Order: sequence, then structure tokens, then C-alpha cells
Amino acid sequence: MKTYKINQIPFKRILGRNVADAGEKESLNLFWAASALEFSVQATEVRAQIESDYCGNEIWISVFLNGREISRFMVENGKTHDFCLVRNLDASKINTITIYKETQPMPGDEKHSLVIKNITLDDGGKFVSFENDSKRKKIEFIGDSITSGEGLRGAVLQMEWIPSFFAASRSYASQVARNLNADFSCVSQCGWGLRWSWDGKKEASIPPHYENVCSVIGGDFQKQLGADKKYDFKNGFDAVVINLGTNDNSALHLQNVESSDSKENRELFIQTGIDFLKKIREKNPSAKIIWCAGMIKLDIVPALIQKAVEQYKNQFNDDNVLYCTLDAMEDVEKCEEDMGSRGHPGPKTHKLAAEKLTEILSRL
Repeated sequence: MKTYKINQIPFKRILGRNVADAGEKESLNLFWAASALEFSVQATEVRAQIESDYCGNEIWISVFLNGREISRFMVENGKTHDFCLVRNLDASKINTITIYKETQPMPGDEKHSLVIKNITLDDGGKFVSFENDSKRKKIEFIGDSITSGEGLRGAVLQMEWIPSFFAASRSYASQVARNLNADFSCVSQCGWGLRWSWDGKKEASIPPHYENVCSVIGGDFQKQLGADKKYDFKNGFDAVVINLGTNDNSALHLQNVESSDSKENRELFIQTGIDFLKKIREKNPSAKIIWCAGMIKLDIVPALIQKAVEQYKNQFNDDNVLYCTLDAMEDVEKCEEDMGSRGHPGPKTHKLAAEKLTEILSRL
């Protein structure tokens, strides 16, 4: 067996936001949900040494072989674990392996980290280049628990808030990226919103963190990893998909708190949306921007999002922004196989969302 540090792997894809020199380091830290390391090999056996640390909520990963999940497991903290990803492959064939971080970053957990230390191949194994890699599009997804894949594992009536029920590799965002063979990045947090969290806290909003690598986790250890550094947008993404507003909708329904529904707060939401679109456009000058909603039925926010989009387009003469309504779980999920846990959209809703967004993005 031969072991390779991350910077010794000649052909690799680092999916998800990371520090600018991530590919040059000996090991790779994965920050956001659905972040991944991807590589192609001609080998019979592939192993990985992976290290995890956390205070409370453990971290899960999944392994995909040629676009299909073949294993999923928890990475316990405290030491480096040696995992066999796959063995007895046909070494004459090229196989692509993707290691996804299923779990989102956990704010308040100053130890939260997932590090891929190295990859090991059998003695005759080798890394091979990707075909047409320079033509791959780059897509960014910005959202909340839906984008983080919460509820895509677990029984329908399972309501505990635990990482076991996250499956970011199966979310609509990951599906779109695989459908389009695109590089992608997810910026998403359960309970967070555009302006307010589900319980009305303005601190739990995505826009203030958008320009950084992954500052939602904070803490001195995370700063050492580069979480609070400015993200290198380079030339920006080709497309940005926003799926924020579900938690803001909940916040507006709260009584006697700062986020309670009022004309002023509705206008504040719209202006926050306009400001966020401005920031996204600044960092992604040529991107097509799609703001979608609807995977969970909402009564207030969709109209406000549409107003924000239209006002932004008119104010800045930007026609490369559009609003998209996605199918609601309440309408399309008919049996338990369709449904997710924790009252979240299930596999069918994510699949339909991915199909719709894939069709839109393929035309842009």
C-alpha cells in the first residue's frame, strides 16, 4: 500500500468553500455541509485516514463511487481513523471517489473539525486525471437546513436534532451538481435565515458571513484553520442559487419579539434581500442568480422575496436574477418513502427541486 498526503495527489477536486491554498496543504479540512474531496483512480483498494474532533455533535461522512453512495459512517473524535473506502475494484477501469462531509458546521462548538489526513492506494494503484475538467461550471448554493440536507435520513416521525439525520450529499444542491457535473459549494445553516433565525434572532443570519470561508463556527481553533479568512471568489461562481427565507417566515409569526410581523419588518426583509443580492453580485460579477422558495409551504416570505428580486433588478438594471418556485413537500410527498425526518422535505421533494433547478441552470 502507498500513502499520499493531500498535496501529493496530482489530480483532485476540493468541493466546498476552503482556504485558498487548501490543495497545497498536507491535509484537508472540510468546513461546510456537502464539502468534499474527489479524485479518480485506477486501483483495487482505496483507504483514507480521517480525523475528527467536536464537543457535542459528531460528524458524519459518506463515500460515493462514480456518483452513487456506497457507504456512510460517523467519524468519532479523539484520533485519526483508518477507513477502507472500497476494495476489490477492477484496476483496469477508472473510478471516481468522493468523500462528502454530511454534517453542517456547528456554531458554538469550538472543536468542530473534519480533516482528511491522507489517501492510501494498493501498490499498483494510481491517481488519474479527470476528463474535461476545465469545462466544469461552478455553482454556489446558499440556504438553511434544507440545503444542509437535514431530515434526509431517519424515520418520518424521528424528531431529535442530531447529526445522524443530516445527509448533505443527498440534498437538492448536491444532486444538481452531480446532474450538471459541476463544482459546487454550499453555505447553509439549520435554523438560520436571511434576516432572522427561526426563533427571531438576527445574529443567526447568513449574509454577514457570506464573504468569509466559514466564520459561522468561530473559536480560536477554527481561526487557525482559516474559517474566518476572506473567501477567495477568484472570478466568482457561474451560478448562485439562494434558498433562504423559510426561517424568516417562522420568525415573522412570533409574537412580541423584534422579528414579529409588521410593515416595517417586511420592508426590512426586502431591503436585506436587496443588499444581499448586491453583495452576491459584487463577488460573482457574471453569475446567474436564482432565488428559490417553496420546498416547505410559506405564507409571507415568498412575496417579499419576489419584491426584493424585482426591486433589485430595476434598481441596478440586472436581468441575470430570477425567482423560482419549487414544489412543496406538502403537495408531492404521498408515502413514507417520499418523506424526510424532523418534518423536513424528504427525498422526493429534493429530487423534484434538483430536476427543476437542473433544467433552469442547463439553459442559462
